Amino acid sequence: MGNDESKRRRRNRQRAANEGARALRLQELIREEVNLLLRGEIRDGRLDGVSITQVELNGDCARLWFSGPVESEVGEALAGAAGFLRSRLTESLGLKRTPDLRFRRDPATRKLDTNEEDLD
Repeated sequence: MGNDESKRRRRNRQRAANEGARALRLQELIREEVNLLLRGEIRDGRLDGVSITQVELNGDCARLWFSGPVESEVGEALAGAAGFLRSRLTESLGLKRTPDLRFRRDPATRKLDTNEEDLD
């Protein structure tokens, strides 16, 4: 019976590793697709120069970290476009369940932006 238990543990570890690799691939696909949509299909001028730097999946929510101009309206514009982006992700990636999209400014670019302001 000990041998069966070790086989079961190995299968569970392999399954977890496969799910982790799938999540990483999906995060990268979402990042690439949203950036394509921002450049090609979104006509909101507040989003000019905005790009997604990282995607973090957590259950039924995806956190998208963005960089771009330092304007308070960028977050509002992204939140307003979330429904459109989500529906396009469903179509283009063929997802059964598309996560809710939440946007946050990338902390690394926030530091760069404040350093640039200090130089003026």
